[in-house]
Amino acid sequence: MKKLFLAVLIVLAAQGAEARDYTAGEIAVLAPAARAMLPGAKVGGGYLTIKNSGGEADVLVSISSDRAKSVQLHEMSVNGGIMVMREARQGLELPPGETVELKPGGYHLMFMDVDKPFKEGEQIRATLTFQKAGRVDVEFAVGSAFGPIGAAKAEQGDMTGMDMSQMVMGGDAQQTIPARLKAMFETPEKPLTVNPVVVQGDWAIAGWLQDGRGGRALLKSSPHGWSVYLCSGDGITEANALEKVGISAADASALSSALKAAEAKLDAKTLQLFSSFEGTVLMEQSSGNADHGGHEGHAQ
Repeated sequence: MKKLFLAVLIVLAAQGAEARDYTAGEIAVLAPAARAMLPGAKVGGGYLTIKNSGGEADVLVSISSDRAKSVQLHEMSVNGGIMVMREARQGLELPPGETVELKPGGYHLMFMDVDKPFKEGEQIRATLTFQKAGRVDVEFAVGSAFGPIGAAKAEQGDMTGMDMSQMVMGGDAQQTIPARLKAMFETPEKPLTVNPVVVQGDWAIAGWLQDGRGGRALLKSSPHGWSVYLCSGDGITEANALEKVGISAADASALSSALKAAEAKLDAKTLQLFSSFEGTVLMEQSSGNADHGGHEGHAQ
């Protein structure tokens, strides 16, 4: 099958990174982009746009990359006012004549168990396999860790009460972290309970309950205050998992031990709600803009 590669220069928020467009038959893969990852992190996000110019539907069946053990397609959606995320194991359907965006807050790719963190300015090779169009080799342009993704500016959903630009400054982490989470996610109709909060160095884990659902949030401290790095369930309770997101072995071990000690005082129902959050949601942030990510997802 003839492949026509169209080079289109798209200035990313990252310095010097270029995104290209690729075509295979009636399928066009536009501006694949990824975020730079924190040192030691093992999971990275990928974003792109797919246009089906043909008269028949196609399906994005799988993705692979030599930089990751696996690449998964994830879907985020709103269910009863709650943002949920799950792996789309059935693939991504591409209706004829339509364009589908993979972006923060919707469908997106997750590079799992990355060999070494993506660095701003580099290109990540990957192969997309379509049911009809076949294999398409692409490169993801790596932008900054927090700016807009490629040409697609932040347009991640409009969840009431969520403003990623809010930062809670200074003070006791036992107070500022719950305040941070409440400022982001709480609404009058759906109060948020935050407990416990454990802190080790620049990292913290907080358990949360809201509207019969629950989970855990991993937060990172910066000169600007505490910000949410990711939301998960049992995925961030063990030290080895915390090391994969870039936490030192010593801090990961201490944080995991502190969390287990704090949660040992909680009832079984609360722990079950914490565990009900499936998978991991990487929170997206931007500098100066409200870049909305997902929370509360995966809870069954």
